[in-house]
Amino acid sequence: MYHYLSFVFAGFMSLGLASSVSSQETKPSKPTTQTQALGEQNRRSIEQVISSYESAFNSKNVETLISHWTATGVYSSQTSGKTTTGRAAMRKQFEILFTDTPSIKISLETDSIQFISPNVALEQGRVTVFSKDGQTTQSDYDVVFVKQQNQWLIDRVSDSESEAVNSSYAELKKLEWLIGQWTATAPGHRVEYTCQWTVNQNFISRKFTVFDPSNETIASGLQMIGWDAKAGLIRSWLFDSDGGLIKGTWHSGDNQWTVQSVASFADGGSGSFSGVFQLHENGEHSWKKTNRVIDGQLMPNIESIRSRRK
Repeated sequence: MYHYLSFVFAGFMSLGLASSVSSQETKPSKPTTQTQALGEQNRRSIEQVISSYESAFNSKNVETLISHWTATGVYSSQTSGKTTTGRAAMRKQFEILFTDTPSIKISLETDSIQFISPNVALEQGRVTVFSKDGQTTQSDYDVVFVKQQNQWLIDRVSDSESEAVNSSYAELKKLEWLIGQWTATAPGHRVEYTCQWTVNQNFISRKFTVFDPSNETIASGLQMIGWDAKAGLIRSWLFDSDGGLIKGTWHSGDNQWTVQSVASFADGGSGSFSGVFQLHENGEHSWKKTNRVIDGQLMPNIESIRSRRK
């Protein structure tokens, strides 16, 4: 029975494939004082600014980026040796940057947020920059936030010299359409899964759960998708909750991807299949499966099933 379920939903699983910003402090379940409550509220507000800044940068939204700075904000780069002051200068620099490098993206990771005073905070972290040619650089940074008119704004930023880091993003970005939260329904079952980048965008991870009609969990697991530089292929490895392993190789086509997969089941059984993923104009996708073989027996094909964003 599990072999059947595994192969029905391996299509979802073979799919697997912004960075979140986290605080180093643990949020108390119930603030014990008004001061603690206010401090936690300020921390969350700053974290929201950081998340919004990253999203605005990656979507090339210059006006939103500028809105997160004070009118006299200063950015000092040890990498370039340049200093930029004020929103007008910031706007000009962002416009030049996005024109010259339209595919540039960043990932922000916060190490700590310290409150110097009720209206001043210091964030320390690192930024990873992904360029169009696949080169990835990483820098440490300090950000001084100030609270003006009940709004936390960036007042000072300084970064350290950038260093190159290894990344497979140049190859894996072809599957970036999978990043996000998804749900898909097949007869009698529902699958929910989340796809996200790992550190340095070297892999795409996918956590999935399969539910029956009564919303009980049938299966779950983790899939990793990465670039095999030696073979020049995108590969995937899926580990399910019953101990099974499915290995896949990904091949691109006209608005679709084909995944050739081989499975090893926990009880010693084996199987193989071809999964075809069709991309839609609205950013969603469908999948179907052919050439399904379980323990040497040919199984029926699985017709197209659509995955939708949550």
